[in-house]
Amino acid sequence: MIKRLFFAVVLLLVAELFSGVLHFEHADVVYPEGYFENAVLVGNIFEAIRPKVIELVGNDPGRITIVLKDRGTISNGYTMPFFHKTIVVYLWPPESWLSFRLSLEDWYAYVLIHEFSHMCHLTYQDEIGKTVTKLTGIPLYPQLFSDLVEGVTVFNESSFSISSGRLNNPFFSNGLFYYSLPNFPSPGYIKVAPDDDYRDGLLYYNFTAGFYSYLVETYGLEKVKEFFRETSKTFSTFAFEGFKDPYEKVFGKTREEIYTDWIYSLTKHEYPQGDLVYSAKNTWLHKIDLYGDHLVVLSEEYGPSTSYTGMKKQVLKILDLDGKEVQEIPVRNVLDVKIDGEKIYVLSKEEFSGRYENVLWDVKGGRQISKGNISAFDVENGKVYLALYDTKTGKTTIEGPEFHVTLDEFIRYMDVSGRFVALLTEKNDIIVLKTNGEVVLELNNGTMKGPYVKFWKDGIIFVQVEGDHTVSCYYDLEKKELYRLSSKSLVEDFVIHGNEIYYISYIPYGQTGGTGVYRKGLSMEPVVVEVKKSEPFVIEDREFSTGDEFGFRLRKFFQPAMWFPVYFDGTFSLFFTFSSVENNAFLFLMPSVDLKGNFNQYTGFVASRDNFTAYGEYSSSGDYSFGLTGVLGDFPVSANTRLDVTFEMNFSSTQTSLNSEAGAANNIGVGVDLRTYLLDMPSSLKVSLNLLNDDLSHLFDLNSLFCFAGLTSALGKDGSFSANIKFQLLNSEDFSYDVSFAQTLFKNSAELFDGFILLRNTGNTLGIARLRFSNGEEEHVIYDHLFQEVYMEGLKFYITVGGFLNMNDISSGSFYVGISTSPNGLPSISLFIRN
Repeated sequence: MIKRLFFAVVLLLVAELFSGVLHFEHADVVYPEGYFENAVLVGNIFEAIRPKVIELVGNDPGRITIVLKDRGTISNGYTMPFFHKTIVVYLWPPESWLSFRLSLEDWYAYVLIHEFSHMCHLTYQDEIGKTVTKLTGIPLYPQLFSDLVEGVTVFNESSFSISSGRLNNPFFSNGLFYYSLPNFPSPGYIKVAPDDDYRDGLLYYNFTAGFYSYLVETYGLEKVKEFFRETSKTFSTFAFEGFKDPYEKVFGKTREEIYTDWIYSLTKHEYPQGDLVYSAKNTWLHKIDLYGDHLVVLSEEYGPSTSYTGMKKQVLKILDLDGKEVQEIPVRNVLDVKIDGEKIYVLSKEEFSGRYENVLWDVKGGRQISKGNISAFDVENGKVYLALYDTKTGKTTIEGPEFHVTLDEFIRYMDVSGRFVALLTEKNDIIVLKTNGEVVLELNNGTMKGPYVKFWKDGIIFVQVEGDHTVSCYYDLEKKELYRLSSKSLVEDFVIHGNEIYYISYIPYGQTGGTGVYRKGLSMEPVVVEVKKSEPFVIEDREFSTGDEFGFRLRKFFQPAMWFPVYFDGTFSLFFTFSSVENNAFLFLMPSVDLKGNFNQYTGFVASRDNFTAYGEYSSSGDYSFGLTGVLGDFPVSANTRLDVTFEMNFSSTQTSLNSEAGAANNIGVGVDLRTYLLDMPSSLKVSLNLLNDDLSHLFDLNSLFCFAGLTSALGKDGSFSANIKFQLLNSEDFSYDVSFAQTLFKNSAELFDGFILLRNTGNTLGIARLRFSNGEEEHVIYDHLFQEVYMEGLKFYITVGGFLNMNDISSGSFYVGISTSPNGLPSISLFIRN
C-alpha cells in the first residue's frame, strides 16, 4: 500500500502534459505537444544570446533547463536558479499597452536575455559557497538578496538593440524618473514597491535598472562585475576581511552618495508640456480616444484601498474637452477600448481554470462578442475585426467581413477605417492593408513605437521614440510622407480633435505623481524616414538531439535537490528534498533514528499546478495531513464582473490544520468568489459551504455544515469595508461576525533600518464583532484601533493598537495590540488586556 501511494505521489509530482525535450550544447529545452519547432527556435536563440549575456554579467552558470509553457494569452517568464537551474517561458507576446511597457521586439529572444541574465547574476558564488552547494545542495546564492536583481536583467535586455528593452523606452525610464524627482523613491522603497503606488512593478524593475545603468555608465562594466564578486563572498570570508560597505569598497562612494548622484543627473532632461486639462494623481491613464465630442480614457486608480483590498479600480472615464468628468464606466483587466458610434467595446484578459484568454465585450450591451487568442481587434459600423495569434506557428490570422489574411507576425494592435486596416507588429513595424489584402504601407524604420496606431485624415497617427523623447507622428498615406506633431515631448498616447492634440503624459503632483491629459496646438513638421534596422544577433541552426521528456523529468526529480544531516533533541535525521524541473512540486524525505534505536520516516510533498495545489505529509508514527485546493471553474459575467468557483479539502490526524479559518482537523468546502463593482467601487463577495469536524467519522453529519461569507470593498482611494460571518447551518446560535470600516488618516512614508522596514499608511478602523473567548464566553463588542501599514522586504502586515467595549456592558472591555494582514477586522494575532 505504501509503495503504491509513493508511486502515485511521484507521478503527481513529476507528471506534466508535455511532449518532448531537446538537448542543445548548453541547455535542455522541454516543450508541450505541438511545439517542436518553437523549441528548436528557442534553443537556437538561447545559444546565440548566451555568450553576450555571460560577458555582460561576468558569470557562467553552466548548463540550464528551459521549459516552454502554453497558458494562453499570458506573457511571462521566470528563473529558478535552484534547484535545477530552470527558465520557464510562456509563449504569448505582450499586446496593446502592455507591449509598450515591456518594449520587446522579439518575445522569445528578449525574455531569454532577461531570464538568463537572472541565472548568471543570481548564481554568483565564491569558492566556499560553491563547495557548500556541491556538498549539501543548499543554494548558497548571496545575490538573491541584492538590490540590483532586476537592474541587471533590464539593463541587459536593453543592450542588444535600441528598439528593445525598457531602458530604451524613455516614457518608462528617464521620463518616469524625471517626473518622480519631487518625491523620488529610495532604494528600500523601490525594492518593496508598495501596493498603493501607481508605479507598482515599475519601481522594482525600471527604477532599479535606471540606477544600475548609471553605475555601468559612470564606473564601467568591469567595476560592476567586481562589485558582484565582492558581494558574492560568504560570511566566513567577511569574518576575515571585515565588514565594509561594498559600494564604497569598489566604487569609492557609498550607495547613498551614488544614488544621490544618479538623481541629480536626471535633472538635465527636458519635457515641455501643453496645457493640463485633466489630472489623475496616483493613477495610470493607459489610453485616450474620442467618443463623439468627448474624450474617453482607460484609467487605473491606486491608493491605500488598493493595499487594503488587493483590488485596483479600472474604469473608462468620459471627459469633456476641458477635462471635466462626465461619466465613469467600471471595467476589469482591460487591454484595449474601441468606440463605434455610441457603442463601447473592450478587450479584457480572463483566466479560465489556469488558462488565459482575451475576451471581447460590448460594454453597454453587456454581452460577450468573442474570446480566445485575440491579440488585437476593432469594430467599425458593427463589423468585428479580430487578429488571432497561433503560438505554435507564430502566425496571425486577421478576420473580418470579407477580409481574411495571414501574416508571419504577432499583431499587438490594429485599427480599421473604411477599406483599410492598420497593424502594429511586435517588431515595431506598421503595416497598412486594403481589405482585399493589398499592402499600402510597410513602415519598418527600426524605431521603437508606442502602443497604438490609429487612422486620421489621409493617414495614420502613432507614437515613436526619438532619443530621450516619445513624439506623436502622422504618416500621410497619399503623399507617402512622415510628419512630427510634437518635439521633445513625452507622450504615451494621443488623439487629434480639430486643430488640437490631446495626449497622455505624467503630472508632477501628489505624493507619488500620476498621469494626466494635456492639450496643445497641432503643428506638422516633415521628418525624413531613415531605415536603420539591423539584427542585434545572428540566429543559426545549432546541433541538438531529441530525448524522452518523461524520462528526463524522472532523472531530474530523483537527483536530490538538498540533502543534509540534522540532529535535534537526541534524534539523528537525514533530510532530503526532491524537486520537479519547474520547482512546482517537491517531495521531502526524512528518515530519523533516536538514541534508543527507534526509527521514524517522515514523508511530505507539495505540488502546485495551474489551478490547484496539493500537499501532504505522513509519518510512520501514524500522524498525517493531506489537502487539496483549487479552482473548479471561472466565469466572466460581464466586462466588470467575474465569478470563480473554488474547492478545498483538508484531512489531518490532529486538530492542527493549514486551514486556520476552518479551525478543524477535517474540512471539505466549495465556494464562490464574485469580483464586481458596488457603488462604483471594486468589491469581492466570497461565500463557501464547509463540512468541518475533528472526527473524520462524523464529517458528513449535517451538524458539521458551516457557512462562511465575506464582503470586501474599497471606499474611495483611502478606505475600505469588510464584513465576515461564520455560522452553523443547523444551530443559529453558533455564529460569529466581524464588520469594520478602515480609513487612512495620514499617507505617511518612513523607513527604518536602512530601508529594511517601510512604514506607509496610518489609519483608524471602527468595527463591530462577536467574539468567543477561551473560557467559552461570547460577547458582542464595538472596537476601534489605530493601524500602521508595514512593509518588510516582500512581507506586508498591519500593526494595530486599540480596544473594544462590550455592547451589553459598556463598563467592561479590553485593550489590545496585534498584527494582522488587513487593517479591517480584529487582528488575527493579538494580545488582550481585559478589564
